[in-house]
Amino acid sequence: MRLRENTFAKIITLIVLLLIPIILLYTLSMRTSMQVIEEEVYSLQKKDIVFLADEINKSVTTLTSLGFLLSEDIHIQKLQTLHLIESAYERNDERLRIMERLRLLNVSQRWDTQYSILAPANKEFVSTNTYLSYDLDSVKKLLAPNWTYQEMVTQNILQQRFVRHIVKPKSKLLDLDRAGIIVEISFPEEHIIKDLDTFKATGKGDPFLYHVDGETIRNKSANAEMIESIHQLVLDGKLDANGSNDTVSLGGTKYLVTFAPIHTLDWYLVDYVPIEAMLKPIIKTQVLFYVSVVLLLILGLLAAYLLYRNVQRPISLLIRNVKRLQEGNYSTRITVNPKNEFSYLFARFNDMAAETEKLIEKVYVEELRRREANVKQLQSQINPHFLYNCFALIRSLARLDKKESVMMMSMHLAKYYRYTTRVEKLTSTLKEELQLLESYLEIQRFHIQHMNYSIDVPESMMKLELPRLLLQPIVENAVLHGIEQFDGDGLITITGESSNGWHSLIVQDNGVGMSEEALQELERELMNVPDDHTGCALWNIKQRMLLQFGPSSSLSFVRREAGGLTVKLTWQERNVS
Repeated sequence: MRLRENTFAKIITLIVLLLIPIILLYTLSMRTSMQVIEEEVYSLQKKDIVFLADEINKSVTTLTSLGFLLSEDIHIQKLQTLHLIESAYERNDERLRIMERLRLLNVSQRWDTQYSILAPANKEFVSTNTYLSYDLDSVKKLLAPNWTYQEMVTQNILQQRFVRHIVKPKSKLLDLDRAGIIVEISFPEEHIIKDLDTFKATGKGDPFLYHVDGETIRNKSANAEMIESIHQLVLDGKLDANGSNDTVSLGGTKYLVTFAPIHTLDWYLVDYVPIEAMLKPIIKTQVLFYVSVVLLLILGLLAAYLLYRNVQRPISLLIRNVKRLQEGNYSTRITVNPKNEFSYLFARFNDMAAETEKLIEKVYVEELRRREANVKQLQSQINPHFLYNCFALIRSLARLDKKESVMMMSMHLAKYYRYTTRVEKLTSTLKEELQLLESYLEIQRFHIQHMNYSIDVPESMMKLELPRLLLQPIVENAVLHGIEQFDGDGLITITGESSNGWHSLIVQDNGVGMSEEALQELERELMNVPDDHTGCALWNIKQRMLLQFGPSSSLSFVRREAGGLTVKLTWQERNVS
């Protein structure tokens, strides 16, 4: 009785001593943790708003570049000499060709853009907007050497649009009547509003565009009062549009206001988020922690008593009988029936002591199971580590409203992980392995735009059985270490050969390749068991081939003269008992 009470008291004391330091450390570190988390949240908020601003900048920069290309295009410049063509048919045909160029440019862009070309010398005019006609006076009123936000008439509707003019030659900017070509580029504010709506749908903020003169472009569900309050704070000097993050108090609520400049338009992208909304999960976690500690203390005391009664005492009894068994006393038996899981354990102990022959047979079976478990363990080490990158890419594609790309990416990712997470079977057909590689390479093509691949394996090899996930690490190395770092068009080829009972699979890439010294070092590493400083994927492949196909199988590497690396798997068909 004294031993029981003493052990029980020790367990209770240990639980209390473990909980007290945890509570003290958590309380003391809370302020520092909150500060670090706030900084991280602010950084993430800044990254999101800068990303959207960069996307708008890229789109506007592209439109500007296209405008300058149009002004220099020799076919577009023919517009100013169109009146010299005698045939009306040929003049109209030339206008149609110019119109087709403008429409092709418009279709190729993310935004629906209006392009107009004027030739003041002969009053010729071509535009993607068929409702417009030659009107040099309107151009003079709207003349914008840089992007400006103005009211324009489009399809007989008055719209707010961003517009820019490019005059050739540039010296005629103040004398448009004598200009050669005038290129007008404009796009409506609806495109920016759509981007703002998409950004708002994926976050907790309320983004809008802001100009120093007070003009704003808002998303469709914007809070007009809050935007006006932020504008007033800028005017009062309490907010700096050229800064990054500022914390302000509006209506008794603290907000994080983030600015990101859109240099091409000379506007600012602004977003504001309630700080309480960002930190609310953290505060809930803190309360949940203290509640959990109390519950853990109560449950810990109960568990300590049950542990002593139902575990410690049966274990002591089992240890005494195991010692007798070690001494050679196979007649020893455990007669106590605790009426829990230990009753099964005691029964198995009695069976082992009584049946030595069955024990030897079980040892042999366990050895076979150990070998199978070793193979599964080797397989588990070859699990890809690019899941987070895929989710980040899906998030970016979704934010850009590329639904088809998101669907394709998700489909290939689902196929990939459905295959790689199946462990009930140690082998698969070559056809299944190649289908996995197609899904993997299609996923990588979303990351690496300059990569392509081809698979050419004879149909006669498709039903061959080989260890699961045997080829994937080799192809992954070719992508990450060969093609991703390669500046040119990357190509990965997977081919198969079969002759006289011998089979080969060859994976080639035209990437950066390896030096002779690095290749020799790699082959030396494959001879030794990997440690914390060396990779294990290729070593695992070699070991699995030895287990599956015997010592005649091989894994070899050859440098390609044209650049890149060739990896070859070779084995002889055999029956595995």
